[in-house]
Amino acid sequence: MDEIIKNKNIYIQYDSNVFDNFSDKLFNVDYITKERLIKSEIIGRGKTYNIKHDGKEFILKHYIRGGFASKISHDNYIFDSIASTRSVKEYNLLNNLFAKDLPVPKPAALQVIRNRFTYTCDLITCKIKNIGTLHDFIMKKKMTSELWNSLEFTLKKFLKESVYHSDLNAKNIIIDEQSNFYLVDFDNSYFFYEKKLFMKSITRLERSLSKLDNYNNEMAKIIKRFN
Repeated sequence: MDEIIKNKNIYIQYDSNVFDNFSDKLFNVDYITKERLIKSEIIGRGKTYNIKHDGKEFILKHYIRGGFASKISHDNYIFDSIASTRSVKEYNLLNNLFAKDLPVPKPAALQVIRNRFTYTCDLITCKIKNIGTLHDFIMKKKMTSELWNSLEFTLKKFLKESVYHSDLNAKNIIIDEQSNFYLVDFDNSYFFYEKKLFMKSITRLERSLSKLDNYNNEMAKIIKRFN
């Protein structure tokens, strides 16, 4: 069950079934640093942390801009409505995908902070226990034909449910100890209306893989079977 906290310019939503003892301080980097809740920092475009709270592990993400827009504003977005904010949209999409039994992280909490005409936002998801990313496995020569088949099977699930991932790359695909694949980071993603959008995402993935050592066009072969 989702609970909502509103306090002046702050909007917080969290799943009370996930947290035994939720605290809005989990969004405060100074607090989680002081309390030593940070297990590790995930290297990427923005600030993402693996945190531990009440014996459970979570991923905390602060949304930042990319590309040319980042030169104008680091992490502020134009505010229209709560429903249209980045964290709310990703939270709702993940809830929908998780309910469809797709391999994605379960959303746990979100925060939106308004500042007149703009906002900043954060998202907390449940951490998926994994042993690495697709990027790691390719670079370390750990991808087998069985794993490539498992990845293809996973991507077909998202195609069947018409899910477009806006930033599908080798670091946004993780693998657990049972060789199951999961997709993470669904910011700006949505349900597509044309298959060509899905093909666009996996073609972009293949292009990124082609730049890695030890990649042997396996994804290109998978794409042909999707056409």
